[in-house]
Amino acid sequence: MSLLNPVLLPPTVKAYLSQGERFIKWDDETTIASPVILRVDPKGYYLYWTYQSKEMELLDITSIRDTRFGKFAKMPKSQKLREVFNMNIPDNFLLKTLTVVSGPDMVDLTFHNFVSYKENVGKDWAEDVLALAKHPLTANASRSTFLDKILVKLKMQLNPEGKIPVKNFFQMFPADRKRVEAALSACHLPKGKAH
Repeated sequence: MSLLNPVLLPPTVKAYLSQGERFIKWDDETTIASPVILRVDPKGYYLYWTYQSKEMELLDITSIRDTRFGKFAKMPKSQKLREVFNMNIPDNFLLKTLTVVSGPDMVDLTFHNFVSYKENVGKDWAEDVLALAKHPLTANASRSTFLDKILVKLKMQLNPEGKIPVKNFFQMFPADRKRVEAALSACHLPKGKAH
């Protein structure tokens, strides 16, 4: 084996994950079900969903602890949501479910629940997203990969004019606001709240 060939290849994102799929995202606490388009960015750093209002939510792939589908996915408890999803035929519903479990550790977990419009889509998504999350290079990447990850996140959160809002820089580095302001000033970029 040559020393020039890497032992581990970076994770590859399947085309259907980056193209996206239509799901309904639901939450038992708010009893709201919203249509979304679920995607993984082409480099496999983030799982994100876009609402009809063009609002977007991001989930870092490294924070994903588990993905569940079928009978192992979370079921709605609220009667309102059960009616929305026509739970009279639970087998049909189970073929469409996907739950993504994320959190900073194995105790503080958040459950993101989705229902696809087509059967067996949740199964493929659960398997392939978990494969990305559990890939050895996902959490053990090089410094340049982590810098690229920051750039990808900033580019995904553009404002309507197609520019990166200054507040996103401050959110990315919340511990050192003065240093971020100094760096933006050194690059002759806007650094105030008005931008």
